Amino acid sequence: MAIHDSVLLGAMSQSVDNLTMCVCRKLRIVRHKPKHVTNPRTDKQRTQRAKMKAVIEVARAFAPVAKIGFPAQPAGQTGYNGFVSANLQAVTVDEKFEGIVDYTQLVCSGDMKLRTPKVTVTIAGKVVSFTQESQDASSHASLDDQVYAVLYEKALDEVELVKLRERGESGSTSFTLPEEWTAAEVMAYSFATTVAGRKTSKTLVLTVESGE
Repeated sequence: MAIHDSVLLGAMSQSVDNLTMCVCRKLRIVRHKPKHVTNPRTDKQRTQRAKMKAVIEVARAFAPVAKIGFPAQPAGQTGYNGFVSANLQAVTVDEKFEGIVDYTQLVCSGDMKLRTPKVTVTIAGKVVSFTQESQDASSHASLDDQVYAVLYEKALDEVELVKLRERGESGSTSFTLPEEWTAAEVMAYSFATTVAGRKTSKTLVLTVESGE
């Protein structure tokens, strides 16, 4: 990049050949544009774009969950950005450069060293039953940590966030699936947050058992 202040450049505007001009503090700044651009469609780049596209499609559904599951983000970033970044690892790309999401590898929360909750889940018809086992307080867990469950209907690409119990409690929580949901398409996850919501546990992928 070069900075010029000349009569010749004063007569020009925008781009000329491979030069681009702009004005900054009354000086004309000239930027050089390369004439030969490296192929933007290498296999590595196509693979990365396919991964990003697949994760972004899933992230739209998980956006309400990401706000809670990824609270600590750099300035200018959101939980949505955190979800996308954390879940690129859950996508593989086939020979046609199509992204394939492994739903058993999805994470709904950032691993901020909070203890993972103990939750199991069964589905009978449209009723989901979560059973939670209490945990003792420790350096990485408080009795009042809040436990959440996440239900994801893969075919419809829809998500439900279910608030369970505090970490120190044992018990069951029931939730009724939306009418259009199919139980066989449901994935279930769980994680915990501190009361203030500033820390989260890693995500626990739940095995959905049939209650029928």
